[in-house]
Amino acid sequence: MDVDYQVLHDAFFKWQTKPPLSGLGEIYYEGKEFEVHLKEKKPGSLSASLKAALGMPDGAPPPWLINMQRYGPPPSYPNLRIPGLNAPIPEGASFGYHPGGWGKPPVDEYGRPLYGDVFGARG
Repeated sequence: MDVDYQVLHDAFFKWQTKPPLSGLGEIYYEGKEFEVHLKEKKPGSLSASLKAALGMPDGAPPPWLINMQRYGPPPSYPNLRIPGLNAPIPEGASFGYHPGGWGKPPVDEYGRPLYGDVFGARG
């Protein structure tokens, strides 16, 4: 079995990357390396690659909006503003179940919004 020392040298000295280290004053605990740290992503914003993967045209609602209108906003994110659920829909968009429609606004039997200002009445 031959060992190519140039490949080993390149692997250890040329292509090696620094592992993520704990910050100053951070305490290590078991399982810390398995936690997810999302610095560049935030809930509620859809990237262009995700929209392309879902086949969403510009101005179209996310495919899970109808279920959110039916079951409510995600409990883990109480302050997340979701257009068509607890925030107004974009200009030129309309409610409805047609292609590109934003579902049915979540209202009670008196026509009052259930989860927030879905009609944009509070300016």
